[in-house]
Amino acid sequence: MPSIDGLLLDMNGLFRHWRNAGALASEQRAGLPPGTIARYAYNHPAYRLARVGVLTDQQWASDVADRLANDYGPAVRDHLGPWRADRGEPDPTMIGLLRQIREHVPVGVLSNCTDALRADLEHHCIEFDFVFPSADLGVDKPSPLAYQTAASRMGSLISALAYFDDEPTFVLAARSVGMQAHRFNGATEFAEHIRSLGVPLPPATTNRPVPPSANR
Repeated sequence: MPSIDGLLLDMNGLFRHWRNAGALASEQRAGLPPGTIARYAYNHPAYRLARVGVLTDQQWASDVADRLANDYGPAVRDHLGPWRADRGEPDPTMIGLLRQIREHVPVGVLSNCTDALRADLEHHCIEFDFVFPSADLGVDKPSPLAYQTAASRMGSLISALAYFDDEPTFVLAARSVGMQAHRFNGATEFAEHIRSLGVPLPPATTNRPVPPSANR
């Protein structure tokens, strides 16, 4: 029997990897310097507002377009389609492991993201038992409240949940509230950890490295 009641997992860097190809394509089409969209979108206070649910994903994207158009001209709006259409690349190995794990214990995803998370999961055909975008919780990691709220909604004692994240700060925060938290270092090591928790996964056959990913 598993020694845990469930798993709580990060999203980006585990199940989805960002290459930002869409942003690069939009910048090239609009004649913007590389990195402009990241600066206006993710390095602006409006993104934090969207991550905690003050703004919807669409409101935030509209705000990004407004600021870009104000600084670079209204024609920029016509070239933002690739950026918005880019939903990252799914990780098939981790998605396969997720399906196997869910046969034995419930699995939730806790991600610092906007309310677009559920649509993105559907787009990539990724299914969790519980979905916790920070926009729904009204608080983002590494706040202890994010982990505590997720555990409460899963109906589990926080000490009976295992948590995995590729961001060390978020792992430490999960440990601080009593979760069995581990740094994610690739699918093979992840599967070994899951087996050590009593979840019967098939033996590993390959060692697949983690693709480079930009957390948002």
